[in-house]
Amino acid sequence: MYNVDIDTGGTMTDGLVSGNGTIISLKVETTPHDVTISFIDLLTAAQKALDFSDLRSFLSEVEVIRWSSTITSNVLAQRVGPKIGLLVSAGHEADLYDPRTAHAVVGSIVDADDIAGIPADADETVVRGAIKSLLDKGIRRINVSLEGAFPDGAAERRIVEMISEDYPDHFLGSIPALAGSDVTLRPDDATRTVASLINAYVHPSLATTLYRAEEILREQHGWPGNVLIGHINGGVARIGKTKAFDTIESGPLFGTYACAATSERFGDEKVIAIDVGGTTAKASAVGGGRVITKDSGDFFDIPLELEFPLLRSIALGGGSVARVVDGAVKLGPDSMGAAPGPAAYGLGGRNATITDAFVVSGFISPTAFLNGARTLDVERAKAAIDRQIGTPLGVDTVSAARAIVEQAWDDVATLARETAEEAGWDPAETTVYAYGGNGPLFVTAVAERLGARAARFFRYGNVYSAYGSAISDVVHVYEAAIQSDADVALRAAQHVDEAARDFRGEGLDPAHARYRWEARIADGTLVGDELTADADLVGDASAIAARSPGQVSLLRLRAHSPLPRITLADAPTAGRPDPEGARQSAYGADGELPTYAAAAIPGATISGPVLVDGDSTTWLVTAGWDISTDATGDAALTRKEA
Repeated sequence: MYNVDIDTGGTMTDGLVSGNGTIISLKVETTPHDVTISFIDLLTAAQKALDFSDLRSFLSEVEVIRWSSTITSNVLAQRVGPKIGLLVSAGHEADLYDPRTAHAVVGSIVDADDIAGIPADADETVVRGAIKSLLDKGIRRINVSLEGAFPDGAAERRIVEMISEDYPDHFLGSIPALAGSDVTLRPDDATRTVASLINAYVHPSLATTLYRAEEILREQHGWPGNVLIGHINGGVARIGKTKAFDTIESGPLFGTYACAATSERFGDEKVIAIDVGGTTAKASAVGGGRVITKDSGDFFDIPLELEFPLLRSIALGGGSVARVVDGAVKLGPDSMGAAPGPAAYGLGGRNATITDAFVVSGFISPTAFLNGARTLDVERAKAAIDRQIGTPLGVDTVSAARAIVEQAWDDVATLARETAEEAGWDPAETTVYAYGGNGPLFVTAVAERLGARAARFFRYGNVYSAYGSAISDVVHVYEAAIQSDADVALRAAQHVDEAARDFRGEGLDPAHARYRWEARIADGTLVGDELTADADLVGDASAIAARSPGQVSLLRLRAHSPLPRITLADAPTAGRPDPEGARQSAYGADGELPTYAAAAIPGATISGPVLVDGDSTTWLVTAGWDISTDATGDAALTRKEA
């Protein structure tokens, strides 16, 4: 049986298919207008690569499909969600409990006229009047977020019940309603409000897309399984157990979770992970084998007092448009995407992009791009670079391309440095991991700018977020507010029962699950030992609370049920390979970059500057660095002493 892991990005959709002794990586172009198309395109590409006659016959051999994406992020970035109404406590209609919150969401996610206040002493007649006032404005989805709804959200839930009673499902005018306390349990009123707004804003697009993809597989191709959706916690769950808020940045973060697993294997204590694709560049941090999180931050300029993985992003990727502003090269934020794409694609794009500069600099083979799926037009790339960069700066084509490349390296190095500093690290003491379609063209240049002396490439780095998905489990997270010590055992028992019910609903045996308790107190978080299902789960939760130096305010259970995982096979060992050829490049010795085949270098150590070509990706090793590969095909990069 096969497992299929799919990661839909802004420009490319990546896939990793494993099973029956086979591992193949695949890429197709994302179809932003309907990502279910590229989702099916990826499965079709897998079917053809494995020589199945049709998609139905391939899917009959597929056990698990896991899908992560940037759908949630795209809806928020483009502000294309539905018209939402919001009920808040009277007096907070304008500030939403924090002026920063109101500034970030009013006028974009929710209109000021679509916010109504509920007095603390309002009876149900007054509440119903406020609800009707929103519906009369055309609202068809309502959020309820009241002041002080932590730890008890009963007042919010009662309003939701009233909406369901007055506008039930069997009427055409039924109104979906959501309580902020049902999305996240946090004492910060503004955060609960924003989290519920984000969830409601993204929900329709996400639900429509995910269920449509699953229905296509079932109705047209006879696949009986559940598509499992990537969550921000590094796990997956079926669509029916997924909130839109759970999926924020799930695609990019699976790459970070892959880095965490890999760092444990190599013993790298401080890792800065850079993921550069066609549209964005992202940087995250892994310390001691765990993804580094932060207690608060901004998401698309929306402040949140929530624990999130540390992830920074800039609008820079292979498709980013290059132009001259005030005598200097500026990259992005606009991108040519996959269509029409960079000028080198020959699909009508006339803007110079980072990809065009990489082609002109010799980093990307015009005939081997995306494993030969597209031939790039070098002359079109040169013409675009001359027109937009060379002429304004008064330099030749090669120098103009180099200016684009150096600016791209500088921008990503700044992103990586800020990420390391936010993690509390000296950037020079980190190991830089690079992945994504373009990440390996940045890593040694970025590491050198940070002062770091070590970096890594990965055999499946071109689809590394899909690889992170391929080592993920079904994960459910349950939270409850704790008001007294007596609540701990009660809430713990409820969590355990709910986890067992959810696993059984997904066809999984709760007896095979692993559990982890977290008790949040005023001065931090205490984490209990990981347990198996036969342990005294409720007793362990109570023991953690008893050991806490303060009153527990939040009890969290992370429940993991294992899924089939990818297993990396050793790559053939080459010994001392010879280069296949060389490309003209200003970054090579004597104007040439020796080129090696990725399949030929496991077990070898090579000194830069060189290029290593593999399926759908190229590794660039700049001057002053050595690259050595292990048996799995992963590579260690070491900076030479000056």
